[in-house]
Amino acid sequence: MYIGIIMKINNRIKKLIGTIVIPLWLILFIGIVAIVAEILLPGLNGLMVFFFYLIAGLIWIIPILPIISWMQREN
Repeated sequence: MYIGIIMKINNRIKKLIGTIVIPLWLILFIGIVAIVAEILLPGLNGLMVFFFYLIAGLIWIIPILPIISWMQREN
């Protein structure tokens, strides 16, 4: 019974939740990347630094995709 109530969230509320969660995730992710970069990057050459930031710049979207999908889904 409670699952049915949770699943019937208004689309505007879903978008509001996503609008709050996505920037919070990005702030957390950027902090994690900065810490990892501080540890790993001083010993790497320029090409490895480039690949580190390339991968970090693409990986953040993977956890966001289900949230975006949920936000766009109709009730």
